Amino acid sequence: MKVWWLAGGIAVLAAAAVTAVVVTHGDKPAPVAVSTSKVGRGPVSSTVSASGTIQAQATRTLGFSGSGTLTELNVKAGDVVAPGAVLAKIDDTDAQAAVDQASESVSNAQDALDKAEDAHDAALATPTANPTTAAPNPSSSRAGGSQTGQNAGQGQNVQQNTQQNSQNTAQNRANQIQQTSDNLMSAQQRLNNAKLSLTQASTKLAGTVITAPVGGKILAVSGSVGSQAGAGVVTLAGTGDAVVKAQFTEAEVAALKVGQAATITLPDNAADKYTGKVLQIDPAGTLTNRLVRYAALISFDKVPDTLLYGQSATVAVVTASVDDVLNVPATAVHDGYVTVRINGKDERKKVETGLRGDVNTEIKSGLAQGDEILTAGQ
Repeated sequence: MKVWWLAGGIAVLAAAAVTAVVVTHGDKPAPVAVSTSKVGRGPVSSTVSASGTIQAQATRTLGFSGSGTLTELNVKAGDVVAPGAVLAKIDDTDAQAAVDQASESVSNAQDALDKAEDAHDAALATPTANPTTAAPNPSSSRAGGSQTGQNAGQGQNVQQNTQQNSQNTAQNRANQIQQTSDNLMSAQQRLNNAKLSLTQASTKLAGTVITAPVGGKILAVSGSVGSQAGAGVVTLAGTGDAVVKAQFTEAEVAALKVGQAATITLPDNAADKYTGKVLQIDPAGTLTNRLVRYAALISFDKVPDTLLYGQSATVAVVTASVDDVLNVPATAVHDGYVTVRINGKDERKKVETGLRGDVNTEIKSGLAQGDEILTAGQ
């Protein structure tokens, strides 16, 4: 009985010893992994990121100049068209007849103007009659006094009649010139009006065809062949008008500026990065779930061919950057100090920092390129 008790006591003491060892070993902190890096030289940049959707910066609603029966519809939503492509047509019978009639009116008015110009030129070329004065008869001067007086009176009457005839002729010529001038002006006005009518008719005829003013993508089409159509048949977005409309917080938008470089990522191909820039920043924010956000438009430097309006996208805008500067990983800097390893010993050094980027931090003084620093485990 005594032997059993002693054996049991030894077992308990052994278990307690093992437990003590386990507990003691569990309380010991695990060693912290230490990693180092070299002070490098290169660019440092800071970015802000946001999500958004692809949309057209501007759309064009295209229609006909008048109403008519839709005779041709060559596009559907989603089609990509080139500049000048014919998108749709309406019946142009009436419009063509109006152009033909206006063309005939112009031709008739031009003929009338030519005749008016000829008549005016002829009136200007008609010579003006010169008044003549009756010369005294020498034999009459040797005649008696009574005969002389009678001849003088007749000569005066002839002279007055001649002057009156000349004046009448000059007045008639002036009247004729004025009349031909008025006719010329009237003919010119008639031609001007005829040409204006032709221009308007031609514009209306051209308006029976819708062509793409720019290359782009068809967003919407209304109507079908045989239906009545007028304004607003095709909605077109220019190929180069695609932008990302992204939402930024108040803190993020404060760093945004128009023209800043951006990187755009599409969810269907996250591996491809598209370059762009900040095109516009809304001055007023919108409140969503107690958080104010500001919209910004990010344009593509080159719009992808497979881009879909309405699809989601993410953007990263470079808000600050410096090139060719000393830099260290951002995790190496703590309250303005960096731990430098010199000959196997760690030394804490004060540094002057510049731009704190997304990955690295600019070092203005306190370190040299190639210095070994601790980035973790400090």
